[in-house]
Amino acid sequence: MNGEKRKLLINDYCDAVGDLLASDIVQQMRQYPHHRTVSTFWHSVYVSYLTYRLCGRLRLSQREAARAALLHDFYLYNWYLEKHAEYHIWYHPKEAVKNAELYFEPLTAKQKNMILSHMWPLFVEPPKSKEAYVLTLADKIAATKDLIGLSGTFTDMYAQIEKELKRRGAFENRS
Repeated sequence: MNGEKRKLLINDYCDAVGDLLASDIVQQMRQYPHHRTVSTFWHSVYVSYLTYRLCGRLRLSQREAARAALLHDFYLYNWYLEKHAEYHIWYHPKEAVKNAELYFEPLTAKQKNMILSHMWPLFVEPPKSKEAYVLTLADKIAATKDLIGLSGTFTDMYAQIEKELKRRGAFENRS
């Protein structure tokens, strides 16, 4: 992909999720490990961007899907240390939906299903939309890259996303 096309894609992606990425509560995801040395934040941005791109190619709802994908692991705890009555694999999608609706606007029915079903087929709720299947696939791709140490391939793209958010003044009110 050429530089101008990539810049336009990043600009459009930031239009879709920039408010979420710039929020303090989403930024807190940086402190929680997800897969090995990859933070929940880093993993979620990768999944969201990949979902956005794939949905664009398939002519699906990019904005709705990218926002759900960014919040798919919005559980806000260290799952290696903090245990719950259910295993993390089943607990965290429900926690992510709860947190998304607590801190942001209500989710659409499609977004709820996207988040709840992203662990499918390991989680009982199946995907009910094409966007949900795309998120599930993007999550598996990202998790595989995380686990085999290839997450760094996204470093340049994330730097460009962060640069665009800074250009927009997304982090100006931070202390």
